[in-house]
Amino acid sequence: MTFTQIPPEYAPLSGELRYTVTTQETATLDLRIADAGNGTLIGAKRFAGVTSASFDAAPYLRRTVAFVPTTGSTGFRMADGRTVTAYIEAQAAQATGTAPTVHSPLRTFLPCRTNVTAFALLTSMPLVRLISHGESDELTLFSDEAVTVTVTAQSGTTTTAESYRTATGGLHVFRLDTRDFPEAETLTVDAGACGSVAYTVISAPTGARRLAWRSSAGGIEHYTFPVEKSESVETIRQRAYGAEGHLVARTRAERRTVLVSAYEPRATLEGLSEVLSSPDVWLAEDDGYTAVDVVTEKSVLHRHGAVTCLEIEIRPKRKTGMPWN
Repeated sequence: MTFTQIPPEYAPLSGELRYTVTTQETATLDLRIADAGNGTLIGAKRFAGVTSASFDAAPYLRRTVAFVPTTGSTGFRMADGRTVTAYIEAQAAQATGTAPTVHSPLRTFLPCRTNVTAFALLTSMPLVRLISHGESDELTLFSDEAVTVTVTAQSGTTTTAESYRTATGGLHVFRLDTRDFPEAETLTVDAGACGSVAYTVISAPTGARRLAWRSSAGGIEHYTFPVEKSESVETIRQRAYGAEGHLVARTRAERRTVLVSAYEPRATLEGLSEVLSSPDVWLAEDDGYTAVDVVTEKSVLHRHGAVTCLEIEIRPKRKTGMPWN
């Protein structure tokens, strides 16, 4: 019993990840997908009366990926949960005794849409950005060796630089916090062969709201919507009718906020529009990140003869029960 097909190392989770096992004689094959880190069973399949078993492991592996925005000062963070390293265990079922097992080689899979080769900056947003004082950003880097990131801050004629380095290659998350560079007017994050991102530091517009979301490129993106167009509260009541008349059995409130982006070029709106389809979106605030749900389902990326912006409506991911329920 041998593996005749396995996915390549660092294959994207968005595509097909096909494994094929063949045997010389017809048998019932049990295939188990296991996490290489702790041996946890991710999924299992049984093929009865076959000499070859083939299946796509991607749907099982995608469920194990979890994105959480980083917090704290400028520097590298662990990319825990953002990749999955797994193997397949194949065994022929038999009536008595224990059949020998065959293991596939370990493979690490990336949470992105396309194949990625080292060195790379996993982002769907432009590499020239605006950022306000007090805000942070996150860059996801992929390399096959240790990476050095240099942050250069410039204020007038004064230039300062800080360097940060990883110990190994792989997927790395670099967090930039502007509070670590309070006097900066511009910031440049240079990750060598992975690429660089240039920031212009501005004052935060009054009422601006900053969102973060998981992108198809495999990282977490940030963008500040400068305009909060409206905010409303919808109250949902569950009523009952009894001897005392109409009664409210349960009340829940849902707050909705409409945000409007700046007028942006089409390339920026392409990346920004992923916030509508992203499975994970957060509102970035001073005390951390709050998960939100994006209600809007359509975005206009281009309108002939006119500049374009993105307008979205968000709400908390969980409804709020009123305290007197």
